[in-house]
Amino acid sequence: MQKNELQLTAALARSELRYRRLFEAAHDGILMLDPASRQIIDVNPFMVSLLGYTYEHFIGKELFEIGLLRDAAANRAAFRELQRSGCIRYDDLPLRTRDGRQIAVEFVSNLYREGDHQIIQCNIRDISGRKLSDAALRESEERFHLVARAVSDVVWDWDLTTDKVWWGDGFLDTFGYGSGEVEPGIESWTSRLHPEEYRRIVAGIHQAIDSGAESWAREHRFRCKSGSYALVQDRGYILRNAAGKGIRMVGGLRDITEQRSMETRHLRAQRMESIGTLAGGIAHDLNNVLAPILMGIELLKLEPGDVPRRNRILDTTLASCRRGADLVRRVLSFAQGHDHQRVAIRMRRLIDELKGIIGGAFPQNLTIVDHIPDDLWSIVGDPTQIHQVLLNLAVNARDAMPEGGTLTFTASNIAAGHLEAHTGRPSGTRRYVLLEVADTGQGIPPEVRERIFEPFFTTKAPGTGTGLGLATVYTVVKNHDGFVHVDSEVGRGTRFKIYLPAASALQDATSPTSGGSRPRHGRDELILVVDDERAVREVTQQTLEAFGYRVLTAGDGEEAVALYTRQAQTIALVLTDMMMPVMDGPATMRALRRVNPTVRIIAVSGLDSPENIARAILAGADDFLGKPCSANTLVGLVRAVLDRPVARIP
Repeated sequence: MQKNELQLTAALARSELRYRRLFEAAHDGILMLDPASRQIIDVNPFMVSLLGYTYEHFIGKELFEIGLLRDAAANRAAFRELQRSGCIRYDDLPLRTRDGRQIAVEFVSNLYREGDHQIIQCNIRDISGRKLSDAALRESEERFHLVARAVSDVVWDWDLTTDKVWWGDGFLDTFGYGSGEVEPGIESWTSRLHPEEYRRIVAGIHQAIDSGAESWAREHRFRCKSGSYALVQDRGYILRNAAGKGIRMVGGLRDITEQRSMETRHLRAQRMESIGTLAGGIAHDLNNVLAPILMGIELLKLEPGDVPRRNRILDTTLASCRRGADLVRRVLSFAQGHDHQRVAIRMRRLIDELKGIIGGAFPQNLTIVDHIPDDLWSIVGDPTQIHQVLLNLAVNARDAMPEGGTLTFTASNIAAGHLEAHTGRPSGTRRYVLLEVADTGQGIPPEVRERIFEPFFTTKAPGTGTGLGLATVYTVVKNHDGFVHVDSEVGRGTRFKIYLPAASALQDATSPTSGGSRPRHGRDELILVVDDERAVREVTQQTLEAFGYRVLTAGDGEEAVALYTRQAQTIALVLTDMMMPVMDGPATMRALRRVNPTVRIIAVSGLDSPENIARAILAGADDFLGKPCSANTLVGLVRAVLDRPVARIP
């Protein structure tokens, strides 16, 4: 034999040896078939083990005889395809083992040619475990979606690696969209957030993902197809890989617009009940306000020449007017309320306002004290609702002390991680503010203590209480992510502890106060004053004239429009009341804008709620002035509006 033939023979031997080792060590089943007879001529150990037969069981059999193909006809058809294409494949074939179990296998068969010699190799992979895993995953996902649908109106699934968001079918029904109108990207979510909340929500989500948190939750506004916004309760759970990196968020959101609307109506009804409870005290305070004004005016008429005495009387009258205006403002603010306006609240101011309302309404034998530290953290919440919580607790405390006693308001900071020491609840990294309302009254009997937060449950006599006071407290505190504890002992008083999350940074919830500098005088500009109250027109006219302005007056909107139409070139500004007969303020402003689109207008009203201010601005007002106001405030705003550049007309 020539040297090169010997080398070739040795190489083939080594190749066959390597193949044999791979054949025997493979973790897939391998069958070798003769193309002519279609019979099995070899089988590897894994295939023998997989089916539980002996090696001899396979040799000389056709595929259909060991159960791989359905029958002999299928076996022959497979061979014809193999001869034509050189390969056949089945992704899922049933195969029965010796002990009767049925497994699923992936089958691939190839025809190999080596010169005149041909052989068929069949590779068989057991995919039963994979199929079970896939089925379990599908079942798990179906279960998740069913459960999520049961607890949420809308289910969502966000792949953090691709930024793709899947929305459940409920999304279309809840927000009014049609099929195909919602893109799968994250923009389909964030673009529908309310502009005022966009930054805070997106930052909060990413902070939760980056901080290692398990979940994220928030109430926010979400745009519907109609353009209106629904109030939704949104919660997502963060799934992480082995390294702790967030890879997916799954969750759901629920439309709570109607629920919040019902709560708002309930709270407003509660406020009206509270106003009724305090009506006697409010009337008492108003009478005390009016008494020095009435008597002071009589004294001014009796002693016109005594200047020092006149000035003292005027100072007293002015102080009484300011006190009355402040009382009316507090009562109106509380009665109207501005629900769902979440701002940073300083409890010192809120408790001072509450004491101002209840001070004259509660019995004189009841002492009100407070302990509020200067470094108390702010809370983020709805001031009107927190005010309602404190008022309800104060009224309950008053009723528990018919013979008199002490009502105490206390507040303190609870640092992150320290809540458990107070309540047994873990707080993690969250800080809390603790508000306590305590009385020295009768206490709550143990047998009713568990029911005090139930709606309509009351221990008061019929006609003296609705049973909604403490239910309102519980609802409001829960909606602010807080909770309530009660300590009480019969005969020794009750202490309600309200835990509310602290703001992340101190903010001032109040508007800046106006400075004390004197306003600049007028430059002989002509002002049109419109008001149906003669006394208001006259005092406004006298005030403006005293500060260097010329004034025209009108008793209603129609008269004002007629006057302005004749003197549009000389009238520099219109000061109009919002509530008037014949033609009200908004109608008057719209008519004036039709005459002169650049006319400067200040709307005036005794109701300075956000809704009324927005109504004035939409009707065409450049600014808004609340009544009553001081002369400095009036002329200061007039000067400021006159000095502004005239808005360009598009």
